[in-house]
Amino acid sequence: MVDFHRVVACLRKRPDLPRPPRARPRRTALRLLAVGAIAAAVGLAPTAATSAVGAPRPPEHVSAAPAGAPSPSTPSPPSSLTKTAADDASYTAANLPDWAIGPFTRSADNPLMTPSGSGYEAGALYNPGVLYRGGQYKMLYRAQGSYGGPSQIGYASSKDGTHFTEDTAANPVIGFGLAGQQDKCGLEDPRLFELHGTYYSFFTSVHPKADGSCLGSYDIAESTSSDGVHWSTPWTVEPNAGNNKDAAVVTDANGSPRKVNGEYVMYFGQGDTGTDIAYSSDLRTWHAKGSTTARTADPLDIHYPKGWQPYEVSVAVTDYRTVVGRPANSDIVVFTAGTLMANGRWFYAISEEEFSGQDPTRMLHQLSDAVLTPTPDVPYEWNGQTPKTAWMNSIFFHDGQWMMYYGAGDTVTGLATAGLRRPLPARPAGTPFQTGFEHGQPAPDWVDSVDTSPGGGGIANVTAYGGATGPEASARQENDHDGTNALMYSGHATGAADDHAYLRLFDLSDRPVRVGRDTTLSYWIYPQANGPSATGVSGDNSSCVAPDLVFSDGSTLHSLRGSPLTPASQCGKLTLGRWNQVSVDIGKAAAGRKIVRVDLGYDQPAGSGGYRGYVDDIALSNTPSHPATISRVTPAQAAPGQRVTLTGTGFGASSGGRHLLLSDGGVNWGGAGDLGTLTIDHWSDRSVTFTVPRPSGPAISTSSGPANIWRVEPGSTASVAVVTGPGGTSGSGQFTVAPTDALSDYFNDVGVSPDTNRGCGALDNGTDTYSADALATASPHPLAPGAPVTVGGLTFTWPQARPCENDNVRALGQTVLLPHRSGATVIGFLGAATDGAHSGTVTIHYTDGSSGTEKLAQSDWGTAPGTGNTEVSAMTYRNQALGRQDHAFYVDEQTVPVDPAKVVASITLPTDKDIHVFALAQDGTPAAGS
Repeated sequence: MVDFHRVVACLRKRPDLPRPPRARPRRTALRLLAVGAIAAAVGLAPTAATSAVGAPRPPEHVSAAPAGAPSPSTPSPPSSLTKTAADDASYTAANLPDWAIGPFTRSADNPLMTPSGSGYEAGALYNPGVLYRGGQYKMLYRAQGSYGGPSQIGYASSKDGTHFTEDTAANPVIGFGLAGQQDKCGLEDPRLFELHGTYYSFFTSVHPKADGSCLGSYDIAESTSSDGVHWSTPWTVEPNAGNNKDAAVVTDANGSPRKVNGEYVMYFGQGDTGTDIAYSSDLRTWHAKGSTTARTADPLDIHYPKGWQPYEVSVAVTDYRTVVGRPANSDIVVFTAGTLMANGRWFYAISEEEFSGQDPTRMLHQLSDAVLTPTPDVPYEWNGQTPKTAWMNSIFFHDGQWMMYYGAGDTVTGLATAGLRRPLPARPAGTPFQTGFEHGQPAPDWVDSVDTSPGGGGIANVTAYGGATGPEASARQENDHDGTNALMYSGHATGAADDHAYLRLFDLSDRPVRVGRDTTLSYWIYPQANGPSATGVSGDNSSCVAPDLVFSDGSTLHSLRGSPLTPASQCGKLTLGRWNQVSVDIGKAAAGRKIVRVDLGYDQPAGSGGYRGYVDDIALSNTPSHPATISRVTPAQAAPGQRVTLTGTGFGASSGGRHLLLSDGGVNWGGAGDLGTLTIDHWSDRSVTFTVPRPSGPAISTSSGPANIWRVEPGSTASVAVVTGPGGTSGSGQFTVAPTDALSDYFNDVGVSPDTNRGCGALDNGTDTYSADALATASPHPLAPGAPVTVGGLTFTWPQARPCENDNVRALGQTVLLPHRSGATVIGFLGAATDGAHSGTVTIHYTDGSSGTEKLAQSDWGTAPGTGNTEVSAMTYRNQALGRQDHAFYVDEQTVPVDPAKVVASITLPTDKDIHVFALAQDGTPAAGS
């Protein structure tokens, strides 16, 4: 995993306190703690925090570490499993491609191994390498005596794969005494392989600087053993300028190294230093392809999406099976752990890519998202030394299932398993290619790669947009038409007579799509206009973009005589700043040709300036497109929970194979990959009725911060469309979401949890919340659901929310209606900031159409109220997923002035996810007629 000192201390926002060592009566067993036992055992009471590098941190950045006495657990087989966590559910047996292993399910016995004692493994025990040999599961694991301290490698074994014991007195089996003082800064993340009776371990060796302090450099070290316990003196395998790690040697499904084209192969590296590939004939000396110079390697361009960084290579497997009755895959599946387009949802998760077994440098496919992600309902992953982290360096197939051992929170060890899947039904002949860049759908085979291959359009007089290094085309989560992902494109035209750039997206050469007379190409495109999120865009430049098709004869769609679609032909025809659907009949111009590549082109002769936008839902269909038509939406205004009816034609007799798309303020419902779903009350060819979503469901990250996904914003304009198939989407109908002056209708965050369910909220972007029990006895003002509280002459009502339901508004720029009051001089806010003090601009809108602005400044909830903040309630602890944390926490009141000669109609909150509002109040009296 990433070196804790060098990377994590800089990147993670909430370094944790070192945990007190836990006494272990004997060295013979590493006791197993069930999740409930951990939660019940926590009782840490820090008064200040210290980061990994020793700098004091404010209380907001304190997070409790797992602690407590070990308790025995009842043995159970590895097949005793819990349900998959919510964020992993999008990858199922129905949508994983044949080459990918999964879906994964966590063991009910997790965490399998936890820190213990007061020695080398008192702080953390994680990131294991595991094999099954001779009726025994053998494990090497990474251990730390304290959070952020140097690592050593220990050994444990098991008969059933879940209950491990430390059955050797030699631990740590690869320690500083064996590796030497040059490795005193850490021996990390052991991989474990076996071949012909010899065990091989590859691990990261962290070296000191010249002055003896740590973090001088790190490299890959290797050691061998005849029994997995007694290891040879390690030697350096790949220094690569002294900054490389993560040796993923290609093995078979049993964990034995396997030669590829006559040599053993090793992938290694990470996002900041690059990924490399090396080769060996003896598993001991590694070198670049065709070289005899040891400790060399070839750089590997693996085209990961930009949002995947930071990342690290984990393991690589060939000759493996994923589907019942199918032959083994002779290509290579490579597991990678990293950010993986987390968009704030986690720190590290796990995903997969497929490389060619004939040419291991060539990536064939990659999943569009992670297969195992940390989630709030899995506290041992969500908390720990590095919160929100799942990382692995071990997987093998045994007894009918894949066994993936992984590190959780950089603190404990877990197990996730996957069986063989049933074969998927054949893809419908009518849609030979389709992707929305979502789970289980085709992901781009190239990232930001200009197509200079035969038939490619190449590039001329186009450079980078903004801070990029060149024209871009890669998957993002910033903006999407349907689901959670879309393809972002960008570039900058220099104003020459010929300005164009064609970037490669999908390689279809191994499954070419034959064009028929009725073949249709359809997609959605969002060309950005110049504005806050696209300041470098010029004019209608962003509209001069379209997918391009490369055919097997070397011709392209844009070059065909009478082509129905070229990038230049779209200039000025698309509406900027909104999603446009494009559907073209390519059969008339290209019937009989075979599509071997899908590109994305920009082309505008004499174009000048930047361009940027998004493309989503690309489809090649062999049936003509007949989109539905919406003629009316009733009622014109509807509140959450109310039914809305669409009237029109061509909807189809039933909802089978069809769906609705609802969009409000950039949040989408109803499509593939959307977490929010729509309730369909009626469907016929001429009318469809659905229910407007109420505020509910989990929070996800958006470009402006966490937001609740199953809600529409009161007072906004929502759009709805009918999707009848690829290329068959109606134009959008619109209705207004009924405005409201009830603050609870805007709640989008859980900030209070009961002491009986401490992990159900996420006030501070993690799992920390106010305690409902502590609030009820707080001083000077207890706060209970629905109870009034008077502060500074203003009377507030504490949210009447049930436990673990939304109870506050994260400020994301919402416009909130207020009850009309005459003579009001101030608006009061009840709440606090998280992750430090925060301030932002509140816009006050008056009934006469005028407006003004004021500054709202909130103190951090873990510090005494600052200037402009009045203490409402103080309590002695807060809740975390693993227990309570003793420290002073506060709810404050803030006010902003308003014009008493006018009546406030509404306010627009700042755009700052760390400003939280639980209640609003005004002085004055009810306005006449209100």
